[in-house]
Amino acid sequence: MVKIIDIAVRIILYIMFFSGAGLLFGRYLPQLFKSSSRYKKIKSTDSDKGDGVFIIHIRQILRLNMGRYSGSSIYFFIAVSASMFILSLFILLKLFGISLFSILVPALLGALPYAVLRIRLTGLQLEGSYEAEVLITELTNMYRINNLNMLAAIEASTASLSKSPHSKRSLFHLSLAIKNYRTTEELSHGVDDFVAGTGTEWARLLGINIIESIVNGTDVSQALDDILSELKEIKTIIEKDRRANNEAFTLVKFIVPAVYILSVYGANKFFGFTLDKFFSYQFTTALGIKFFMAIIFLSAISFIAMFILKKPKFDY
Repeated sequence: MVKIIDIAVRIILYIMFFSGAGLLFGRYLPQLFKSSSRYKKIKSTDSDKGDGVFIIHIRQILRLNMGRYSGSSIYFFIAVSASMFILSLFILLKLFGISLFSILVPALLGALPYAVLRIRLTGLQLEGSYEAEVLITELTNMYRINNLNMLAAIEASTASLSKSPHSKRSLFHLSLAIKNYRTTEELSHGVDDFVAGTGTEWARLLGINIIESIVNGTDVSQALDDILSELKEIKTIIEKDRRANNEAFTLVKFIVPAVYILSVYGANKFFGFTLDKFFSYQFTTALGIKFFMAIIFLSAISFIAMFILKKPKFDY
């Protein structure tokens, strides 16, 4: 118990140290990153030239999650991830020494900020996919009203989609990309972000038609009608799958916490463990702490999988 208290005190001191350092130097970091990024900045667009695949991917994840992107965001993200890895690695090496467990858990904690962003993005994509019918209906109507002018149609649709926030935000950023693009590649990057907003096949087809209309001036109204008719056909199937998943995952939601409670009861009933003895083994021994961490990790995976699979994405 003394060892646990010692580690807890160390953690509090480390948190206080990093918090103090953040308060002291944090105000200078945005200006520093802003100055260093001036040489890479290209007017009105986020250029991917010269950046690796990892940086480009993280930039897109941050942009889709936050709705906007600043140059210092990616540095802050990397700093938080690295700090979580280093701090947890130090603590676990103190507790358990060098072992696979002491390396694996910090690696998972270091990846936690990315996992949170991915899970949030999955939720945003899921919600946004259900706005497909409203989005494409409005865009098609505005496309015809504005004499096949795709940019005018997107701007008009953005103004009228007040009840579809995900689509409204995606179209707004797409309209900015269309206004400011200078090459087809830059336009493609803007459309790629729009498609990634839902990550669906219908969004990919819509993006292809938007590029075709903007670059070549092609009339894509019939193609938009075809996408809409296909979405209406699959709507009934998706609703059935959604109801079936809700029934199954309602059971899982209550079973997972019950398993741990039953393990406490089983230890008391069949092995003669008192509650004090059970929790003493669980939280004051190396094996107990590892086992508890494994329970938390596997339970988190279960709930994340339930969150992702409970509601099917509205797609072909």
